[in-house]
Amino acid sequence: MNKKIKDIIELARLRFLAGGFLLYTLGVLLALNYTAEFSIIHFIFGYAIMMPAHLSLSFSNNYFDIEVDRHYKPTSISGGSKILIENPELIKTCRNIAIGLIFISIILAFVFILVFSYTITFLAFIIFGNLLGWYYTAHPIRLAYRGLGEIANMINMGILMIGIGYWVMNGSLDFFFLLFAIPFLLYGLNFIIIVEIPDMEGDKKAKKNTLVVRLGRKNAYKIMIISLFSASIYFIFIAYMGFFDKYLNFLIIYLLSLIPLLIEILLWFKEPFTKKRAVNIAQINMGAFLLFVILINIYLLTQNIL
Repeated sequence: MNKKIKDIIELARLRFLAGGFLLYTLGVLLALNYTAEFSIIHFIFGYAIMMPAHLSLSFSNNYFDIEVDRHYKPTSISGGSKILIENPELIKTCRNIAIGLIFISIILAFVFILVFSYTITFLAFIIFGNLLGWYYTAHPIRLAYRGLGEIANMINMGILMIGIGYWVMNGSLDFFFLLFAIPFLLYGLNFIIIVEIPDMEGDKKAKKNTLVVRLGRKNAYKIMIISLFSASIYFIFIAYMGFFDKYLNFLIIYLLSLIPLLIEILLWFKEPFTKKRAVNIAQINMGAFLLFVILINIYLLTQNIL
């Protein structure tokens, strides 16, 4: 394979698409467990809208973080690729691919609302998601550099990724979706801190104003535990109140939520506050979160089948 093509594929960081697909599928299955009926065309079309938007993040972040990447040592879950530093001839290509993917996502969303008679608000939702991803690192807003990166990721994971799947299958977002999505804002916070913890030193040198840079690894890890604990408390509260018991057993979701929480608490005693330990423990935390999402998907799928 041509080296240029290999480098572009590496810039894409395709492995990160798996998490987005799991969250998109979670939204779809959530809708099916409520009142929606499954449509393979909607499922494929919806992910065709989301995937380029998600993929564009890798290219735009690599492009706008090129100087920051000089301070990073890439890991499996964080840090830059250094490809643009070593191959500056790809800089313009990287930017153009990011922009092209955003346009593909928006154009497909426009076609989707025409074909399936969805409201213009769905298109606005997709445009907002793409802009949020672009300005995560893009000038002049640069959310990740202004202490707003965590909020952006909470919205991205808690509302956008799950919301696209839910919307394409259900036809709209509703109270049932919002009830389920609230704790995923906290999971979005937990996720971005996991990614930021290994990069603390590099982010500090590059003046990237992340929560971990501001508070340090130990305090950031405390916030991770608090966010997961709060999400679990939320699920048990919803289960106790009996909201939407007809459609979803929130007690099971609560029990599944204990997996990442307990793992994160146990890892606290490993003192993941040095860079060397932080990388390994962040990888375990990331795996625990992905396992949690996979198990929820399996539960929702079995409920829908039965």
